[in-house]
Amino acid sequence: MRLNKFLAYAGLGARRKVEELIKQGRVEVNGEIVDSPAVEVDPKKDVVKVDGERVRLPKKFVYIAFNKPQGVLTAMERAPGDKRPIVADYFRHYPVRLFPVGRLDYNTEGLLIMTNDGELADRLAHPRYHVPKTYIAKVKGKVKPAEIERMRKGALLVDDKGKKFFIKPIDVKLLHPSKTGRNTYVQITIDQGKNRVVRRFFDRFDHGVLKLKRVAVGPVKLGNLPKGHYRELTPEEVKKLKQAAGMEEK
Repeated sequence: MRLNKFLAYAGLGARRKVEELIKQGRVEVNGEIVDSPAVEVDPKKDVVKVDGERVRLPKKFVYIAFNKPQGVLTAMERAPGDKRPIVADYFRHYPVRLFPVGRLDYNTEGLLIMTNDGELADRLAHPRYHVPKTYIAKVKGKVKPAEIERMRKGALLVDDKGKKFFIKPIDVKLLHPSKTGRNTYVQITIDQGKNRVVRRFFDRFDHGVLKLKRVAVGPVKLGNLPKGHYRELTPEEVKKLKQAAGMEEK
């Protein structure tokens, strides 16, 4: 088994995260620091350590739905000097090492899947599987039905690196105006995971996002789970989530 795959399956994070650990020289195999994710390891024989702590494959996979509050970083390690709360703060006493599947930015709240299943995390993040994610956005101004129709046709956006990409939502629904009547709640479902894509999308239509909440990832719904709380997924939810990620026969 390749080292990066082993570390992902061991719950250290999705493939990109564990490859960063390897590049940083934090991983050793049988007492030697390795710098290649392609190194082959035998989980039964080789001793793999990260930051001096031995890593083993989990005996059981865990799948959690977490309602991330606004103002919390999607991170399991706090950067030096950064005192902002992180997702890991909510799981300090959880008996299993978990990591988030994908991310929600600092100012976005809502459903975040937590797991120690690296394969599922990789697949859910992979563009090939197009796992839908649904958000409710409070946006500036009054959104007219005609604008919703234009949104459904998609828009050309620009990412952090200046590269253009086209996004066509799976669906966009006009919900209701805000209490003041000056703003609007809109529900949007997308299957693209680029950074801040929902905010960029509404900016494109001159309706900046004031508040954003993710309410579903594939078949998993946030429901009435309180902010800052979590629950284990049901066996049926896990089955459907794996199906969405191409891990089981439909």
